[in-house]
Amino acid sequence: MIPAIPQWRDEQVPHWGGPCPRPVTCCKGLHTPVQRASNQKQWGSLPAPCGQRPHPARVDDALRGGTLASPRDRLLAAELLRISPAAAVAVKERDSFTARVVEDALAEGITQFLDLGCGFADGSATYRALAATRSTGSTPRLVLVDHDTDVHDHNHAWLGRSPRRGHLSAHAVRGNCFAVDTMLSDLSKAQILDLDRPVCVLLVDLLHYLEHRRSPRSIIHRLTTRLPPGSWIAITHLTNQPLQPALPPSARAELHEDTHRWCRAYERCVPPHPRACSPATFADWLTDLELVPHDEITSQACWPGPDTTRHLCPPFTLAAVGRVPSTTTPPSGTPRSARASVRAAARDMLAGVLADSGETRESFAESIGYPSSQLDQVLNSRARVTPELAHAVARRYDCDALALLTLQDHAELAAATARREQTAIPAGSAPAAHQHPLRVDIDESASAVEVLRAVHTATGLNRGAFADTLGYNRTTIAKTLSGHQVLTAAVADSIAWHYGLDAADLLARQARAQLAALEERDRSPRVADTPPA
Repeated sequence: MIPAIPQWRDEQVPHWGGPCPRPVTCCKGLHTPVQRASNQKQWGSLPAPCGQRPHPARVDDALRGGTLASPRDRLLAAELLRISPAAAVAVKERDSFTARVVEDALAEGITQFLDLGCGFADGSATYRALAATRSTGSTPRLVLVDHDTDVHDHNHAWLGRSPRRGHLSAHAVRGNCFAVDTMLSDLSKAQILDLDRPVCVLLVDLLHYLEHRRSPRSIIHRLTTRLPPGSWIAITHLTNQPLQPALPPSARAELHEDTHRWCRAYERCVPPHPRACSPATFADWLTDLELVPHDEITSQACWPGPDTTRHLCPPFTLAAVGRVPSTTTPPSGTPRSARASVRAAARDMLAGVLADSGETRESFAESIGYPSSQLDQVLNSRARVTPELAHAVARRYDCDALALLTLQDHAELAAATARREQTAIPAGSAPAAHQHPLRVDIDESASAVEVLRAVHTATGLNRGAFADTLGYNRTTIAKTLSGHQVLTAAVADSIAWHYGLDAADLLARQARAQLAALEERDRSPRVADTPPA
C-alpha cells in the first residue's frame, strides 16, 4: 500500500465542508446535500461555482499536461498521482474508450453526439474523433454540455477558432447534465439535436458525480424513454471492486482502500464529489438498455472486450455501452423487464437511502434487520418493496415509508391501467369507463378493505357476481373483502374503472394501515417490557 499522504502544507485548499476561503461567499447553494441535489434537477439558473477551490475539469486538464489548470488544481492533481501513479494513464484510457465508441457509433450510422460533462473542448476525445472523420454522408453533429461557467466560456470561444470545425457541426451549451427532460426539450426546440434520429450520449466518468439523493438509474431511464430507438448510451463509472473473480483478497482490499482515498482527495474540489459503486449495482442501472456487445460489462480500458485487468489501482472504471431498444416499456410478455420498469421509482428511492448510508448491501440489511437476500431481490427489481421493508428502513434511516410504498403503488397502478387498455375490446364497442358510478359515503379514516366492502354493498351483488364484474377470480375477491389478502393495484384499477373510485386513494389507505400495524407491533413489546413505576 502507498503510505499515507500528509496534508497540504499551505492548507489553502482544505477538504470541502468548511467556509469558503473567500471573504464573500461565492458558492452559496452548494454547501448542503439537499441544495446540491436540488441544483442537479435544474437545467438553467445554476449557482456560480466556487472560485477558491479546485475544479474537476481543471484537475483533469492538469493530469493531461494542459495549461488551463490553476496552482490549486495542479496541487490536487499531484496528490492524485501520489495516490495512484496510473492516474494520467487512466485519462488516456478514457479518451481511447470514447474514441472507440464514437467510431463504432458512426459505423452504425449515428451522426449526433451528446457529450455530457464534457470538460474542456480542446481535450475532448469526442471532438478529436469526429473532426478526424471524412464522412461522405451527413455532417456529424456534436453538442458539448457542461455546467461550469469557465468550461463553457472556454469551449464557446475555442470552437469558434478551431481549425477543424469545418468537418462537423459543434455546439457548446451550459447546463446541468442531470436535468435530462428539460435538457433534451431545450436542445430539440433550439434545433441543436434532432430527436427523431438516433443520438449517441456519452456519460463518461459523469454519473459518479451525481448527488447521493439521486439515482444514476433514474438518469439512464429518462434517457431511454426520451431518446429515439437505436440511440446509444455510453456509460463509465468509478468502482472499488474488481471484475476479475480470481484476484486475491489483498488486491481487492487495496483497490477498495485506495479508491476511498482517491474519492477523499477529490473532496478538496467543488461539489459534487465522486463515489464508487459495485459491479452489481452498475449492472442494475443498465436494465433498460440492450448492451453492446451483448450483456458485456467490462472496464474502460478493455471495452468492447472482457476485462483482463490484474494490476488494479484507482481510478478503476467500469464501462458499458447500451442501445435504446425499440420498445422501452415492454409488454406483459416480458415479465422481468416489465417488473424492472414498474418498480424503478421505489427501487431508486431505496437505493438512494442505501447510498446515503455509505454502507454495503449486507451491512445495510443487517442494520435494518432485514434478510440480505430479500433486499437484493428488491434492489434488482425481482421483488416488491414490502411494508415490512419500508418500515424497517424508515425506522433506521431518514426515509418516508409511506412515500416509498406509494411510489411503488402508483407505478404498479399505471402498469395495470396500461395492461387493461391494451386488452380492451376494439374502440367503438367498448363500454365507457365508470359504467356503474357509485355514490359511497366513505370516512377519511376508513381502510381500503372497508371501502371495498362499502362498494360491494352498494352494488347489491353477491360476491361471485361482484368478482365477475371486476374480471377477477372469486376466491381472490373474497379473500380481499375479508382482509386475508392485500388489495392489488390491478384490482384497485378495475374497481376505479367500473365504479368511479380513486384507485390511488385505495392503495394509499392500504399502505397507511399496513404501516400503522407495524408501528403498533413495535410499540407493544416496549410497553410490555416497561417496569412498573
